[in-house]
Amino acid sequence: MILKKINVGVMGVNCYITGDKDEVFVIDPGGSADEICAVLKKHGLKAKYIILTHCHFDHILAANEVKKQTGAQIVVCSKEAENLADSNVNMTSRFTRSPTSLSADRLVSENDTLISGTFVYRVIETPGHTSGGMCLYCENEKLLFSGDTLFCGSVGRSDFPTGDQNTLLHSIQTKLLTLPDDVRVYPGHEDDTTIGFEKANNPYLR
Repeated sequence: MILKKINVGVMGVNCYITGDKDEVFVIDPGGSADEICAVLKKHGLKAKYIILTHCHFDHILAANEVKKQTGAQIVVCSKEAENLADSNVNMTSRFTRSPTSLSADRLVSENDTLISGTFVYRVIETPGHTSGGMCLYCENEKLLFSGDTLFCGSVGRSDFPTGDQNTLLHSIQTKLLTLPDDVRVYPGHEDDTTIGFEKANNPYLR
């Protein structure tokens, strides 16, 4: 399996390149499009999808440019499409000089699968950080890409547009903590962790 992490943008977002050697997914390209595309080129990787775990500016700013350079399709949860198109909700109007409306090429929902070679990634809808946020779970490799829903020792903020703390915690408790303890979690910021570690140690989940 291909798994590469690139720290991008002013907010230090973890952009992931993952999948089969013949075609990969780019998850949350929040900046540094040229760097992301250079990594793809260096390793001879073809991008199939650009997957956005949620609509926030720091996770989406390079999506269109990566699409332009690679031809990959942009994928987002169907419940996040409207948020992605709204510069006030995606916060490009607040945190950047260029308010941006993005559209997706493919919309996905709970339990939909995205396939890269022999690897199957399942969509897990996890509203709370935003109303249409999602995680991506590769069961056969026991990997979870959690966006800004679950972090090592913390959880996502819920004070941005469409966020709700009770919904966020419910998503984590019912959708993520039910996964096996040895599932490795790759969040949108900071270090990776495991489901088991978060069950035992995350102060927000006790």
